[in-house]
Amino acid sequence: MSEHILKLSKPIKAHNEELSELQLREPIIEEVMEIGYPYLILMKDGQEAGIEIRPGVIVRYVSKLASIPMGSAKQMSLSDLTKAQAIVMGFFGEEIVGQSSS
Repeated sequence: MSEHILKLSKPIKAHNEELSELQLREPIIEEVMEIGYPYLILMKDGQEAGIEIRPGVIVRYVSKLASIPMGSAKQMSLSDLTKAQAIVMGFFGEEIVGQSSS
């Protein structure tokens, strides 16, 4: 199972500790079924029109994959959320990571 370290630009509190990095493990199928995909593929006229990234789903994955409370995951800075997004999206395939949201 793949794991990634997310170094935080601003520490967060979790489990009565201050964390400056999070270790995110690869999600399992059961978690994907529970949380859903972190993106939506947008279609127009039967053609793929783009990707919509779902930040709420990304934060839920950070909470689950790093084993921290949701409230702790919500403490992340915007720049750290962006880094977490790249890690989480990477678990779902490299071809999605490089595409921008609409």
